[in-house]
Amino acid sequence: MDNLNKVRKNFGQRASEYRKSSTHGNPVVLERMIELIKPSSEASALDVATGGGHTAIALARWVQQVVAIDITPEMLTEAKIASRQEGISNITFRVEDVHNLNIPDCQFDIVASRFAVHHFSDVNKALREMCRVLKPGGKFYILDCSVIDGEEFEKEINHIELLRDSSHQFSYSPRLWNQLLKELPLTIEHTFLLKEQYELPLWFDRMETAQDSRDKIFQILKNLSAEGKIYYPFGENYITTYRFEILATKN
Repeated sequence: MDNLNKVRKNFGQRASEYRKSSTHGNPVVLERMIELIKPSSEASALDVATGGGHTAIALARWVQQVVAIDITPEMLTEAKIASRQEGISNITFRVEDVHNLNIPDCQFDIVASRFAVHHFSDVNKALREMCRVLKPGGKFYILDCSVIDGEEFEKEINHIELLRDSSHQFSYSPRLWNQLLKELPLTIEHTFLLKEQYELPLWFDRMETAQDSRDKIFQILKNLSAEGKIYYPFGENYITTYRFEILATKN
């Protein structure tokens, strides 16, 4: 099964849980995004891999029009439910693959994506597509799972993510993100590595992670180097994680 179908399968089965997710819908995190982007009321925005619609809804309160895309139809259904519940009517929902967007060049003032890049099977192609449909001078915003710089973390933490979710591709460290961004027609305005925690067992339950995979995840964390244990403390009720945030302007 290719990754596109894995994503559809894994998230199609759990779409309603993601609409209700306090992680994805955290109002403080969404407000931070709005403060960074500073959207104008005349702007048009694209939300890539909208999931439960949280990013699209947050943007829709500030801009003229939002197009929210996702590869999983069930996710779009949940995002539509969420937008109706919030009284939002300026979002168009479309099934689209970020790797091959059926969208003309330079269409949007804002292109945003949250908690999705780690699922992209060809990250360079996907990021180029996101830039292609962004207008010159437009804002490019990403928030995604990340890992601490270094071979150990880039390998082992991604192993953990894959054990939890078979559609996981790669969470990029700041070092790797900087390499990716250099290839894009962007001026970087802001990057930041944020330290967070996943609440357990909620993080596991959302993807119905099997018990043997949960046990393997804890074993990996126990076997991290002394430095790794400083960066990645954990307990019965939490696992430490990192997010990387990017704001850029298209050249």
